[in-house]
Amino acid sequence: MNNYSERSEKELIELLKQDDQGAFSRLYFQNIQKLKYFIQRTTKSPHLAEDIVHDTFVKLWESRKEIDAAKPLKPYLYTIAKRTLLNVLKRANHEVSIITEIRKYAQETENTTDLEIEYNESNSLMVDALNSITGQPKEVFIRCRIQGLTYKQAAEELGVTESTVNKHMHKALKLIREYIKYKNALAVLLALITVHK
Repeated sequence: MNNYSERSEKELIELLKQDDQGAFSRLYFQNIQKLKYFIQRTTKSPHLAEDIVHDTFVKLWESRKEIDAAKPLKPYLYTIAKRTLLNVLKRANHEVSIITEIRKYAQETENTTDLEIEYNESNSLMVDALNSITGQPKEVFIRCRIQGLTYKQAAEELGVTESTVNKHMHKALKLIREYIKYKNALAVLLALITVHK
């Protein structure tokens, strides 16, 4: 059995490149607090910082074969985190501007408008997407995104590790995105069929 606590970072990276999940967990716990602090200084949001850190380690796992074990992990990890943060902020700014516009026009119009319907349908779609998820991913999503718990608090409530919460959140977000993408594709297809009747 590997004693990961006695391994050097280079050895852990070599094991990670061989798909060793124990080495990944060790690297995760060695770096998570400092990385979270680094991100939170920019975002000023503990929840967003947790999401960025989670996505960073998911990307680290996905790119494990490309990591150079001869180089320190920290610069590589922080580069992933900064890129992830920039992408999230760009996407968030875009989504906020759209929602703001929908709310603005919905409030300005006394009668129900197409924009108000669109806003309500978006909320309904999100609820449907959440209801399509089952098991631990759904429990994690509800606790972290709806109830506002940290990953650590959710892990304690569910009796699992923080890294397990990370994995479940990643799965939940992936399933929600896939559900919404599928429903949007159906809506477009239905619109095309209706137009060409």
